[in-house]
Amino acid sequence: MKLWIRGNSVRLRVSKTELAKLADQGTAEDSVRFSSSVELKYGIDVRPTGAVTAVFDGASLRVTLPKSLLDLWVRPEEVSVEGSQPIGGGKALQIVLEKDSPDLARRREDAPPSV
Repeated sequence: MKLWIRGNSVRLRVSKTELAKLADQGTAEDSVRFSSSVELKYGIDVRPTGAVTAVFDGASLRVTLPKSLLDLWVRPEEVSVEGSQPIGGGKALQIVLEKDSPDLARRREDAPPSV
């Protein structure tokens, strides 16, 4: 799973395996470790109803996805699911879930930094 954060937007790009796990188990997760004691976990949880939402608790970013949107997203022709979450002050957090595929054109702003 790949995580991008830019401004007030969060994007998670999932592999075919992770999408299958979401459909089968209702959850998929990954993490990045910054040191032996600091880790950021991020993932997607499927819920029976509701909207696409995101919650960050300081150590974990969880995106919730309603089952009805997951059912649409697993179709071969569907590439992404999007949601918008009010964050106050007339602003919103944009949430995008995408299938990772060699067919997806890499957008310039999505390119990971070169190391």
